[in-house]
Amino acid sequence: MHIHPSSPSSSISEEDAAIKIQAGFRGYRVRKQLKQCNGNLASGQSNQRNANNACVYRNDRSEELNGQRYKSSKQLDKEKCATKIQAGIRGFLVRKKQKVASDAAIKIQAGFRGFRARKQLKSLRE
Repeated sequence: MHIHPSSPSSSISEEDAAIKIQAGFRGYRVRKQLKQCNGNLASGQSNQRNANNACVYRNDRSEELNGQRYKSSKQLDKEKCATKIQAGIRGFLVRKKQKVASDAAIKIQAGFRGFRARKQLKSLRE
């Protein structure tokens, strides 16, 4: 099955599409957990933990606070900036890949239309 009906030559399979959807959801879930954690730290609710310990960071650069390990706000800001940069680059790469695929499809369509027009013209002359 092809993902988009107007692109029968699409090389994306259902499995690839499912993987992309799952990766997107996992990223959303992690970003939501980080946002929750940042809200807990900012409001002084640092002792609360959800079931999957989304607010506990285990990293060599973490700081000890009341026996708990948290990243400093400067490190969180750096991570946010890095995430923004990564998202921008990933978006650019996806748009670039889509443009290449679209240009290729246009060339194929133009070639086929020319072939079909020449064939029709040949049949009209006969």
